[in-house]
Amino acid sequence: MRRRNRTGTTTGEKLSRLSQIDAYTLTLMVDAGDHFRDLAPYVASIDSSGTVAFQATLNDGSTGVFISAGEQMITVADTVGSIFSHFYSHPDIGDDGSLCFYAGLKSGGQGVLRTSGGQVTAIATTGADSPFACIGPLGPTMNHAGQVAFRADLKSGESGVFIGDGQSVATIADSGGIFSAFHGLPVINNRGTVVFRADQRDGGQGVYTGDGGALTTVVNSNDGFSELGRFPIIDDGGIVAFVATFQAGGGGVFKVAKGEVAAVVGTQGPFEHFRGVLINNAGTTIFYATPRDGQLGVYAGPGPPFHRIIAMGQPLFGSTVADFALNPVSLNDAGQVAIRVKLADGRQFILRADPKPP
Repeated sequence: MRRRNRTGTTTGEKLSRLSQIDAYTLTLMVDAGDHFRDLAPYVASIDSSGTVAFQATLNDGSTGVFISAGEQMITVADTVGSIFSHFYSHPDIGDDGSLCFYAGLKSGGQGVLRTSGGQVTAIATTGADSPFACIGPLGPTMNHAGQVAFRADLKSGESGVFIGDGQSVATIADSGGIFSAFHGLPVINNRGTVVFRADQRDGGQGVYTGDGGALTTVVNSNDGFSELGRFPIIDDGGIVAFVATFQAGGGGVFKVAKGEVAAVVGTQGPFEHFRGVLINNAGTTIFYATPRDGQLGVYAGPGPPFHRIIAMGQPLFGSTVADFALNPVSLNDAGQVAIRVKLADGRQFILRADPKPP
């Protein structure tokens, strides 16, 4: 699958490693340079080999979905001469090179699609014969079996979380019962279990898992929490991680295993606020948080600055970090993290953070 994309660009010519004093080394995977107008607003995903997938806008205004292994970029799908009118999510990448994403269709409507070996499979679309009125928002996630978890609005007026494989679609949860709204993106593990965050009609909040049958409540606001983070994540063993704030004040990063909630890191330490968490099947925990008297950053442990991966205001490429983005699709089992970065001078990159050997 190594070929030039239609812009003729390669990142191999610009590949560099940025040595840091911190716990990770940053590798340049994508440089927007003169070829992409914008890498925002979506995150990059990463497979087990360290290849990243991303959505971008080219200088001619067309959009596409691309992958980069660092040496050159490949166009997987774009809006030129294809069925797609635009892309409006991150692409989640599988270890077999398949991608799933949300896209507008030139024939009308929207879809959550999976591509593999040049073939496009519709997981779900809107249209006259479809129960879906709108696909999204945010983005889908995919497991090794090709099952895709996604959010959508129904023509009946309800919204929900769904799972599809190209043959059928199952409802994980919808707003026809105890739920009033859904947040973040649903994350599916390799056992077909989906974790999601929802608001309850009684005013509470909760994190839940399901596979198309009965739902399991992982945690809710009756457990002493005032606010649950919108991006929970689940590993293949069923461990769920999330960020939350307590009703009594403070908060942190938490994991739930077999119904037991355990704090990973909290505001009683050097951090004053937590925004999100990523975990993998190897036990790695990555979180983004704000240290006391510091700026928002990404960390691999409780001790800034040693465990810092990247942070706002950090010097980089002759400028400073002005923005970054990642979510549950941005971490692989090798502990590598894909991070979209914008600098204060306007340049944009996708970096891969590689853990330094012990």
